[in-house]
Amino acid sequence: MQKILRTIVRHSATHALLVLLLCTAAPGLRAQSGVSFLVVGDWGTGGKGARQVGSAMAMQHAMSRVDAVISTGDNIYPSGVKSVDDPQWRSKFENIYPADKLPVPFWAVLGNHDYRSSPDAQVAYTGHVLPDGSITRWHMPGYGWSTVFKSEDGALSVRLIGIDTQQLVGSAAARKKHLRWIDSALALAHEDYTLVIGHHPVYSHGHYGDTPVLVKQLAPLLEKYGVGAYLDGHEHDLQLMRRINGVRYIISGGGGGTRKTSMGKNSEFASSSLGFFRLDFSKEKMCIRVFDSHGALLHETADLRR
Repeated sequence: MQKILRTIVRHSATHALLVLLLCTAAPGLRAQSGVSFLVVGDWGTGGKGARQVGSAMAMQHAMSRVDAVISTGDNIYPSGVKSVDDPQWRSKFENIYPADKLPVPFWAVLGNHDYRSSPDAQVAYTGHVLPDGSITRWHMPGYGWSTVFKSEDGALSVRLIGIDTQQLVGSAAARKKHLRWIDSALALAHEDYTLVIGHHPVYSHGHYGDTPVLVKQLAPLLEKYGVGAYLDGHEHDLQLMRRINGVRYIISGGGGGTRKTSMGKNSEFASSSLGFFRLDFSKEKMCIRVFDSHGALLHETADLRR
């Protein structure tokens, strides 16, 4: 079995050991004081790889339940959907992540492929009534959105802020307007943790590499407001960056296909494997785990809460 790397952000050797022990505890029901997410991106192929990843995610939820799935975009390949009744919703989303196996909300952002057809149809699919009378688990209330998850005991809160990076890499006018919205959304975030979700990476050692406009324009906002992590896809791989000016950068783009990636100066972990991330939050720390499409643990680390 591949050796699992464990990197702990430590204040002391004793505290670091405690964090490691807590993060590698045996699977079971999530504590009432915690909040948990699965993170997947670039998954909307409807193919064998996507089905494998979906099954592994359902297995992970069965072992230790999560509060939601976070999608980092490119939700439907190759060109998004045309309407809320597009049959691709069934073949590439509902069937890949069956409601009886993964009965949690999916909070999604748009990717560049989603723009090739109707991004508005993905927004409109939020709250859509399915043929069997049930309501889809899809959540994309706008091109940008903000929501808060709380632990069952109310002691912990995590804010998710979804952004539209296609606007940020587009025209100067669209970028300026969306950056103002991001700044205002971050200014209102006073929860224990804040996560920002986009599609394009800020920093990457994969096929596309860093996105210069996001390094220049988005990263300073993430740092200014003490964001715990920025989650993205676009690269069809799995990457975990060390904290850069206090911010974790997580690339979860292995939901449907793979590309070669590599380790670089900011890397803690990189793999061209299909797979997904799991994030578990407590008052003390954020635990980060990476799983492949068979559910095998590839990497594990923990950041103490700042």
